[in-house]
Amino acid sequence: MEGKLKVAIIGLGQIAKLGHIPGYQKAGAQIVAACDVSEQSAKQACEAFEIPKAYVDWKEMLSKGGFDAVSICAPSAFHCAMAVESAQRGYHVLVEKPMATSLAECDAMIAAAKKSRVLLMISHNQRFVPAHMKAKQILSSGQLGAPYLVQTAFGHGGPEKWSPTGQWYFNTQLAKLGVTADLGYHKLDLVQWLLGQDIVGISAFMGTFEKDTALDDTVVGIMRFSAGAIGTIVASWVYAADMENSVTVRCRNGALIVPADDPCTVIVKTTSPQGTKEEIIYRLDSSDRAGWHGSLRAFVEAVTGSRPSPIPGEEGRKVMAAILGAYDSASSQRVSTV
Repeated sequence: MEGKLKVAIIGLGQIAKLGHIPGYQKAGAQIVAACDVSEQSAKQACEAFEIPKAYVDWKEMLSKGGFDAVSICAPSAFHCAMAVESAQRGYHVLVEKPMATSLAECDAMIAAAKKSRVLLMISHNQRFVPAHMKAKQILSSGQLGAPYLVQTAFGHGGPEKWSPTGQWYFNTQLAKLGVTADLGYHKLDLVQWLLGQDIVGISAFMGTFEKDTALDDTVVGIMRFSAGAIGTIVASWVYAADMENSVTVRCRNGALIVPADDPCTVIVKTTSPQGTKEEIIYRLDSSDRAGWHGSLRAFVEAVTGSRPSPIPGEEGRKVMAAILGAYDSASSQRVSTV
């Protein structure tokens, strides 16, 4: 592809404003159109970010065209329809997590992209957090040996605390799934990527403690991985006094920790053959703490460089399989095979 990548965005909430729009700008792409169901929101965002064309109908925007790729930042229930139609029209697609709300939807998105020969990427932005990238490098080097146990948690006060439009997360028609498919999705992808192992079994307990919704606002899960590791996950919207975004991997030769109170740090702990305990602390860049900008840059570079998707639909489907397994386990009170 020659020249700047031209992009259109569907959905102008906080994910778009804090992640996708500045991420594209930093990556050298040109945002030429944007759409939101609220005409006021569409106009305000387009004026603020100097986006030439504002729409309230995403199908009209796709039919008018004038761009190469589409970023989907709309509620989860719309991801499949928007991704499929975008692909069918020949646009490359970057879709926010969760990829969809069912495996059938994931399969439809993957098939549409393959048939139209366009790039489909799922925005698993936590892979691009500098501390997580460093953790992946260390674990992949083999210096800590085989991973045995992973413990991960992601919790905050809820989407309505950081996003003015965050109430849709509690709507059963728009979100369809609760915190497990929101914060839990991040961590279920991250641990599979870090360990290089797929989740093959999952058991979960879920509750709704604070939010006015029929969906889950807290989940605790236990996982089994394809190469034998086991792990735990906690995801919650009810962290009233603090937040947590952590991961600990315990391996044959030591432990790797991204601490809850400092997501820009990686700590590696080992014990020498002589019994001496050693600790190495890596301080990482904090300018892209959520990994949004790194994710957008990877998408732009893949499209403009005619390279495969950095995170193809199959990766998103793998996470959705684990998520749906967790829901099945919680509802049936049994371990579900993924």
